[in-house]
Amino acid sequence: MMAWLRLALGNLRANRRRTGITLLSLTVGVAGLVFLWAFIDGINAQMINNMTGYVTGDLKVHKRGFHDDREMNIALPQQWQLREAIADVPGVDAATPRVTGHALASLADQSRALQVMGVAPEQERSVTRLDRSIVLGRYLQSGNEIVLGTGAARALEVALDDELALVVQAADGSIGADRFKVVGLFETGVKRIDGGVAQIPLDAAQSLYAFWGRVTEIAARVDDPDRLTGVVATLETQLDERGVEVLDWPALMPSLMQMVDFHNVVTYIVIFVVFVVVAAGIVNTILMSVMERGREFGVMMALGTSGSRIVQLVLMETTLLALVGYALGLILGLAVTTYYASHGLDFTAYIQAMDTMPGLSGIVYPTTSPGRWLIIGVVVVIVALLAAVVPAWIASRHTPLEAMDAHRSASNRLRRVRAEVTANNRLLIFAQMALRSVFRNPRRSLITASATAFGLAAYLFLYGFTDGFFEQMIRNSTQQLSGHVQVMQRGHDVDLSPALRISDTASRVQALAQRPNVEAIAPRVQVKAMVANPKTSRPVEVVGVDPERERQVTRLANYIVEGHYVEPAGDGIVIGQKLADDLDARLGDKLVVTVQQASGDLASSAYPIAGIYRTGSDLFDSEYVFTSLTRARTLLGFQPDQASRIALRLQDRSQSTLLARDLNRTLSGDLVAQDWETLLPVVMQMIDMTRIDFYLILSVVFVVVAIGVMNTMVMSVMERTRELGVMLALGTRGSQVVLTILFEALFLALLGMAAGSVVGTLIVVWYNHTGIDLSAVARSFEAVPGVTDVIYPVLIFDHVWLPGLLLFICSVLVALYPARRASRLDPVEAIRHG
Repeated sequence: MMAWLRLALGNLRANRRRTGITLLSLTVGVAGLVFLWAFIDGINAQMINNMTGYVTGDLKVHKRGFHDDREMNIALPQQWQLREAIADVPGVDAATPRVTGHALASLADQSRALQVMGVAPEQERSVTRLDRSIVLGRYLQSGNEIVLGTGAARALEVALDDELALVVQAADGSIGADRFKVVGLFETGVKRIDGGVAQIPLDAAQSLYAFWGRVTEIAARVDDPDRLTGVVATLETQLDERGVEVLDWPALMPSLMQMVDFHNVVTYIVIFVVFVVVAAGIVNTILMSVMERGREFGVMMALGTSGSRIVQLVLMETTLLALVGYALGLILGLAVTTYYASHGLDFTAYIQAMDTMPGLSGIVYPTTSPGRWLIIGVVVVIVALLAAVVPAWIASRHTPLEAMDAHRSASNRLRRVRAEVTANNRLLIFAQMALRSVFRNPRRSLITASATAFGLAAYLFLYGFTDGFFEQMIRNSTQQLSGHVQVMQRGHDVDLSPALRISDTASRVQALAQRPNVEAIAPRVQVKAMVANPKTSRPVEVVGVDPERERQVTRLANYIVEGHYVEPAGDGIVIGQKLADDLDARLGDKLVVTVQQASGDLASSAYPIAGIYRTGSDLFDSEYVFTSLTRARTLLGFQPDQASRIALRLQDRSQSTLLARDLNRTLSGDLVAQDWETLLPVVMQMIDMTRIDFYLILSVVFVVVAIGVMNTMVMSVMERTRELGVMLALGTRGSQVVLTILFEALFLALLGMAAGSVVGTLIVVWYNHTGIDLSAVARSFEAVPGVTDVIYPVLIFDHVWLPGLLLFICSVLVALYPARRASRLDPVEAIRHG
């Protein structure tokens, strides 16, 4: 065995160029996979770290039932002294008490629903780091003080030292209200925190929520994230008799886990495609490497080497190459990952796109783990061995004369084309020679063209998958709420202020109906509100609709799972399944809706639940409450012909931007029109965020494919060294050799593009018909607006022609290097080659 190992090492050293080319393909492929996986893991790690570091902590302890029911009267009594007991558990670094609830914050005629956290300032500093994000003013001390994010401050038009009014539902079911002085503004870079979270001192929160010494939770931080599960188990054992529940951050933030899971699902699909592309590059290079050695294997068999020994030698060489290539690729990938883990990948230009991912900011820091390296290493070695075993076995089955015949036939073929080469050097002749060479060795041509084919097929599938994903998201989202175009008062999209309303709605609806391409129109009232039952409350958006008109613009009526849709003269409300679960509400239960009217006064009214809808998106199903247009106008103090917005559905969605632009030139006063892209920032940001990942991944795929094509072209030229030497000896100029090889590359690229187009299109068409069933991970999509658990890929020509053209150009241009080397061959040395 050692003798064969030495022979394998000697063979690798003897042909350093072939070894180097194969290692290059392996190295680039492995490095690309290491970095891509680290980038995606970095996004997930940052989301988790920011949400736990700024808001939740690593774990929380509640009285049993609070997390599920969110009833403010389910509180932890002060005499239990839980903070001290929790802080003393091994593995817990710090603990702090809190009162957490929701409030409607208002200043003048602006209002906004916030998550309000009552904290003990000094103890909170040891568990979370929100105090280190203060950008204006200072952190909390005592009394009626409040700090909030810059996003909420902008929406409320708040400045330092202003007094915010907070209205809450207290623990005893009463309405609590008080004023709080703004002492600081924080900015974490995470929109959900900066726009929706505020903190006040613990004693002030206990007074506001009528808690009188009690708290809703104890938040804690562990000294090692890997010990979190063990710490939770220890706390559950020690505190079981006190009737509490201990929840780690995955249980506390299921929407974050859903987003991480969603990201992982998409990631695994993309990583699988990248693996296929990398594997194709490795297979091509190994195949070409083994094919080049036909004469060498023939000589070995003529000297008495058995076929099984040939296979053993090839597999041993391939294993050594795979291990060395993996090691080099791992080093390169870790070097790139380490650099960006220190400096970060700056995506601040796409900060709005990052907002859809909870806890994600504009700088992403890749992170990696040995488990990922192991998976990549195992796949690379297996793929390399599978690529080598078939051609090695075929070579071992040949007789010595058969193995060496290819080189003799090459000389015979060249003698036949001698007259053509020497007599006529026109462009057509070299194109004919190149085409003849392509068909003369179909196996070599197929391997070379397959690198381009695999790359294009992968591109088409990835584009088809993402475009199908986006199309489904857009179609479902516009059908659920937004329509295609909406008309409103300027600024209403920012804070839904009831003061911003449209008058003379009927005549405006009639005028808009005359517009070409407008299919249906529905006026609406839309405002931020708090909805509550005797136990708890939630921030929502209340939408008043004209049921008959609304059915023509959106399809929400089709999502009703209990009860019925909004009725024109009904006094009930329709809520989402997730909101009903959060409130533990059922059909017929009454909920109190509290809003701020245009005058600045607060108004409340009780409505029975007439219907419950379920779209499949927890984000949507927890945030929107629907009632009749008449009821909403009465609640807000609107006149009978006033509305917040007018929604339009078009015959052709692609015309929404043009229509909005045209309306903005003709609308009077402060009215503006917005297309669905502007109306659905979450959807557009999700699309932008996914595209950021997608373009980075495609860039790596492009490099891997380019290296693979170049390697197979180099191998192809190396295999023909003797043939090219004969051409040069017959008087063919170096420039003519370059031209011939470039023509071959052109024909092979066209062949690869045709094959890749057919294969990629067939894959997309097949899955467009059957769908990609992701129901096994359906929970991962509940936080993503408009997406169901079956994705139907689609091909949009405008999206694929440019990458396809670039891949084609790349497949031709990478032949310049081997062509240039071939043109500089010494004829005598080249003829002696092999």
